[in-house]
Formats: sequence, C-alpha cells, structure tokens
Amino acid sequence: MTALSSAHSNHIAEAAIASHVAQTGASGVLGETSESAAKHVPLAPASTSGDYAFLGATPGSVADAFYMSAAEDWQAAINSRFVNELLDDTLPDSVLISYLIQDFTFFTQPTLERLTAQAPTQEIRDMLNRQAEFFADQEKPYFLRFLEEYGVDEQQQASVPQTPANREYCAYLDRIAATGSFAQLLCLMCAMEWLYLAWAKRTVDAGVVQQVPAHRGWVELHEGDLFRRWVGNLIALVNQYASLDGPEADVFPEVARLERAFFEDSYAYGVGESEEERESRRHERVLAALDALAADEDPLAIVDNPLIRR
Repeated sequence: MTALSSAHSNHIAEAAIASHVAQTGASGVLGETSESAAKHVPLAPASTSGDYAFLGATPGSVADAFYMSAAEDWQAAINSRFVNELLDDTLPDSVLISYLIQDFTFFTQPTLERLTAQAPTQEIRDMLNRQAEFFADQEKPYFLRFLEEYGVDEQQQASVPQTPANREYCAYLDRIAATGSFAQLLCLMCAMEWLYLAWAKRTVDAGVVQQVPAHRGWVELHEGDLFRRWVGNLIALVNQYASLDGPEADVFPEVARLERAFFEDSYAYGVGESEEERESRRHERVLAALDALAADEDPLAIVDNPLIRR
C-alpha cells in the first residue's frame, strides 16, 4: 500500500469512527446515553500470596510464585486507565474501537495452537481444543459483532497501524511459539488469561454490572464459571509442568509488562473523540477521584493525573 493510499484509508477509518461517536456519544451504543453509566468499580488491592488459592494457586505453589513475581506490572495493568474506564462505562468509543482492532490482531496469534501441539497428553489436548472452540464460538464473534456495530469494516481495520506495544507483544508471542517449550507456552497462556480474569474480577467483586453492551460483553467473556474453570485448569498445569528455575519463570513478569503497555497504548490511535467528550471524561474522572477520597482510596490512581490534562 502506498503512503497516499494508506493515508486515505486512515482518513476513511477516522471518518467512520467519528461519525459513530457523533451518533452515540460516550455510551458505545446507538441511542444510548452516558446517563446509564455503571457505578465506580474500586481498584484491585495489592497482590498477595494465595489470592487465587480458590483456583489452585495456593501459597508455595509454582503458579502462586509466578503470580507474585509479576505483581508490580500486574497491578498496574488490571488497575490501568483503560480498565478503569471500561468498568466504569466512561471509556470513549474511539478508544474502545482502537483497542478492539488492536486486540483482534493479537487474537489471531497461533499461541493456543502451538500449545496444543506440544501438549504431553491427549487429555490436555482435548481440554485445549475445547477452549479453542470456545474462542471461535464466543470471543471471535464478539470482535466481529461490535466492530460491525461500530461501523468498522475489514478495510478500515487494516488501515489502523499496530501500536508499538501490540507489535512488541505479538513479536514476543511469535518468538515463544516458534522456540518455546511446552512449559513456556503454558505459562504464556496462563499469564494472559489469568490477568484478564483478574481485571474482570474487579467488577464482579464490586457487584457492578456495566450498562454499555460492549463493555459488559468484554467482562462476561473473561469472568464466570467457564472462564474461571479454564484459568484454574491452566494454573493446575503450571503447577505440574513448570519450574521456578526454568526459562518459563521469566514469562509471567514479561506478560504483565506487555499487557500493561498494551492497555496504555490503547489510547495511541483513538480517533474521532471530540473536545466535548474529552471534557466530559475529565469531569467524570474528577468525580471518581472524589469518590476515591471518600472511600480512603488513592485518588491519583483513579484520576491518572497526567491524562486529565489532555
């Protein structure tokens, strides 16, 4: 694609997204306003050994040790600005659309396929194949449904460049898929899925249900009995096949770092957001900070102070 045609395609994509944003406001659904926004979801507390003992990551287990080794970036990722705004129903459409485009690129990576190919038993392969069917039946249609609802076609998707974080993450996945052991691939899949459960668990713990369908749907894909069972199965396999002194020990911290950057980069190519929407979002974040003060939480973590000055 030439530079001229690429610029033209980007203009088309931006125009389509801007048109949708103009019709929907910040709600994410045609005709729905921000008045139905979800209640504020508190930040997740600091990671503690045994947090996920109910899924098999008991204190002293390999999985729990890996979880704690990634604690700093893990907490920053699950309490990121993107997650906070999605859970609070204040995420601008332009950012959500950009995120979905980026994550769909990520979704097409062959990580699960390579993990299944290296599985040491038929029982494990069967479990992984069932999850692959779930992804095909549930997660992929989510992407396609909401990108279509937001008026983003395949040409427009292709015109949006990968963010630097997405490129780095996909390169890491490619490297592990090409040269990694079963234990490394297993830890890669476990860390990715577990971290997504962790941020979605925030809203379940708070008893808050998102009112924007795209937000609620993304949460529902990553919480609930089926997803917890999937993560629990991965944790059990990590405890069985991974070692604290093997190369797989580096995977959890790296995934947490990359996920944190991926969330932060979701704003890099968010287009179509009006000044009115930015001002409204700043106002909502200030109110959230006041709520945090009242609840003895850290208001700067809620507000994400440098971004309020946008």
